[in-house]
Amino acid sequence: MDDYEEAVLFTFALLESRLDRLEYILSGTKKQSDDKPKSFPERIRKLEKSLQDLSAKTTLLNDVKDLLSKHSDLVSELSQANEEEDAALDAAQKSAIVVERATGFATAASQLKALDDQQIPQTDGFSKLAKLRPRIAEAEDRHLRQALQISSLRKRSGMLTTRVKQVHLLGQARCFVEYHERIKKAQQTVARAEFKHKQEEEG
Repeated sequence: MDDYEEAVLFTFALLESRLDRLEYILSGTKKQSDDKPKSFPERIRKLEKSLQDLSAKTTLLNDVKDLLSKHSDLVSELSQANEEEDAALDAAQKSAIVVERATGFATAASQLKALDDQQIPQTDGFSKLAKLRPRIAEAEDRHLRQALQISSLRKRSGMLTTRVKQVHLLGQARCFVEYHERIKKAQQTVARAEFKHKQEEEG
């Protein structure tokens, strides 16, 4: 089996798997048939018949058809763009693209299968965290109030420190300078008075 046939088989298997899932979701458990189609035409006819049966059981496909009819301009533009893109490629180029991307389909299917096999983590931790959320929010609010109080105390402490420096340090220094100047002037006045008095006594 070459890569082209493998890609075709993979595409058929993917379509059948998706159709089975749709039937299970919309109709419930599906009875497995013993006679499985082997050739491609038989598998195509089976897919068409399954789609017709599914359309008869549910209105989902009819809703899709209604949407397509209401927005046919979008679908026609997309189809026209695809046709123009396909027209630029010949059969050999299209086959080469399919073969080139066949491995990518297999890789994607393997990755999806690996994700499907993984177990969903337990929700106990998330439920406990959700229960603790009000307490966490309360603690955050309390922390914010404490931070605001600390900031206010820091501002008041800074203002008080500045006031203490101005009153007790700078104020005392200014008073000392003022008193020193006054004492110096008084000493000069006393010295002049004594000198004058001494001259008067000598004269």
